[in-house]
Amino acid sequence: MSLDVIPDLFRDQWAQELSRKVWVTKTKGIFMNLNKLFAFMLALISCVFVGCADSEVAGGSSDDAGIYAVKGLDVAGVSQKGPFVTGSVVSVQGVDCKTLELTGEKFTGNVKSDKGDFAIDGVNLKSSCALFEVTGYYLNEVTGKESSDKLSLKALTDLSVRKTVNVNLLTHLEYERLKHLVTVEKMDFAAAKAQAEREVLTSFDIANNVDEFENLNIFEKGDGNAALLAVSVLMQADADVAKLEERTNEVSSAIAKNGLWDDDETKSEVAEWVAAAKENGQIEKIRQNLESLNYASEIPAFETYVESFGESLTRESFLNPQVQYDSIVDNRDGQVYKTVKIGEQVWMAQNLNYIDTAKAIFKDSSWCYDNNPRNCALAGRLYTWTVAKDSLCPEGYHLPDTTEWNTLFASVGGTANAGTVLRSILGWDSVDGTNDYGFSAVAVGERYHSGSFDSEGTKAFIWTATALPEESENSAYAAYFVENATVSFKKNFKDNGASVRCLKDTF
Repeated sequence: MSLDVIPDLFRDQWAQELSRKVWVTKTKGIFMNLNKLFAFMLALISCVFVGCADSEVAGGSSDDAGIYAVKGLDVAGVSQKGPFVTGSVVSVQGVDCKTLELTGEKFTGNVKSDKGDFAIDGVNLKSSCALFEVTGYYLNEVTGKESSDKLSLKALTDLSVRKTVNVNLLTHLEYERLKHLVTVEKMDFAAAKAQAEREVLTSFDIANNVDEFENLNIFEKGDGNAALLAVSVLMQADADVAKLEERTNEVSSAIAKNGLWDDDETKSEVAEWVAAAKENGQIEKIRQNLESLNYASEIPAFETYVESFGESLTRESFLNPQVQYDSIVDNRDGQVYKTVKIGEQVWMAQNLNYIDTAKAIFKDSSWCYDNNPRNCALAGRLYTWTVAKDSLCPEGYHLPDTTEWNTLFASVGGTANAGTVLRSILGWDSVDGTNDYGFSAVAVGERYHSGSFDSEGTKAFIWTATALPEESENSAYAAYFVENATVSFKKNFKDNGASVRCLKDTF
């Protein structure tokens, strides 16, 4: 609008207001630009005096500052096989707690002394879980010398509940199993870690409850630290670094698969070394090697765990060495089962221990007694009747019905005699069987559908293929062995857990 058409009375006020608005607009722009300039200068000064963040090292840009699950954490620990030497590289990487995939954040440091100690400051992670890894030379506690090559060990942990993380052979051996339980079994991280730790210790015949693996230290007293040192010694034995890596990979892979180290060949190899080490004084020499370092006032009592390794029961312990056995291989998982001919029948002489976690049918329908995987390795799994009936046996074998069981009993002198001659010599709390025919029935006990376990050492329940009539459709018959030498058929709820013996097909 032109000022010429505005009355004189208002012309001066209009011009003044227009000038004021132009000034305010320009002033706001100047202040906005000044604010941006000030923010830029502040960021530049921070980079000069503090150090600009690198996404690989610091865990993300400044735009991510409010989303860290772990922020500014100073984390420390010790890295031990024997202790890793000065300069060994230690890294911390962010891990998603549910998928266990790396998040891209990484921090690195070094072992500060030959005690294996390290510290990494200012750790920022978007997820609280982290993968620690140490790589370097280490003191071989068996030889007392520095290793001839470098070794890498891992630890997977949750930094929301700790700021001290020790990396050692036990944390390394649980790594693959922990990954399996979280990513395949879909377990919560904390629950999966507790189970993996228990399974690793069980694999070495260590039944004691110990502290979390990241808390253990071979230079501190206590059962847990003794267990760590014992496992470290057992895995090292007479191996060089290459052999040690091969051995630990074998054990880790076996435990990851089914929660137990069941490689009899490698176990026998280690057990033979233990026997020789007890004879030639090498175990005492290991203690001397560690004490000479003067890192601790007391080395934990690892000797008991080492010397008892390999002396516990195995699956073969329940067999009769005077009986001639054959064997079959279950092509589904490669497990080998002894078989025995009694009369005209050929029976598996060991309980079935098959499971396929990828199949829904096995979910909440198969267990190890007391949820301890060692019990599965010794005496097979416990199954619901539905799973047992559903073609569970290896190819060429089947779940026998009560008629086929009665044929077995008749072949050994009837039910009054069968309870004694078919039971294993070992594994019964008070009255062992004679196992004359090599059938080797073991007192595994059962699992109630409520979730509790009962009767280990006193009773054996082995499913038959025979269900009860329709009025008792929730039950089926199990062959029932008890300590008083009797055997009979017992009604059992189908959703209870009992053992499975398979009979060779004859058609």
